[in-house]
Amino acid sequence: MATVEPKALYGVSPAEPQQKYFTVVIAQGSFSDAASTAGGRVSPCVASDFATKPTTLAESLKVSRGNLRWKMVMESLQERSNFKVVNIVTTYASDAGDQPITNLAFGLVFENGDYLPTTGTSVDGSTTTTKAMYIADKIGEALSESRTENVLVYDPTLSGGVMVRESSTTAVTAAAVSADSGVIRDAITVTEVSAFAPNTSGQLATDNSLTYSAE
Repeated sequence: MATVEPKALYGVSPAEPQQKYFTVVIAQGSFSDAASTAGGRVSPCVASDFATKPTTLAESLKVSRGNLRWKMVMESLQERSNFKVVNIVTTYASDAGDQPITNLAFGLVFENGDYLPTTGTSVDGSTTTTKAMYIADKIGEALSESRTENVLVYDPTLSGGVMVRESSTTAVTAAAVSADSGVIRDAITVTEVSAFAPNTSGQLATDNSLTYSAE
């Protein structure tokens, strides 16, 4: 059998750079949940995403710090190629803003995987040898940094039984989630999904497991 590439009308070329798909898991049980600049872990969720919003300003600030770190991770990852985030799964003890996130999983589809390097040095000093390790290193870098940014913070503070202000723009500082760079790097697992491949004749893997016989 033969495969004919539709190059004339659609400009599809087997040599065109292909997308790459990676799954990411960040296990956060070892990250700080203190009411300090190190607390809040990392999460794409904001206060309004929870069924029960944070009950104190301190807890709400932790949610804001976690969301700021998510933004930092996204910015760090887009240095070499555009990408799309898919299949975000967050794990909490309950759907309440006072609960810390324990696990964050998501997928990354990079527009051009050829731009992702395979060599480098991780935040813990280890050597990067694959694209998946590079992605994990960039996530680790973001979670090891400190940033202060003005963000909208939910404020449940009451005065006379009445909420003083539901939200306010506040300067929030998100510091490293752990003082130990090894703890940060070990919490991050990135895996390339090798089956995520283009449908071109020269790039599809041959499946020799299926055989047919005439009846």
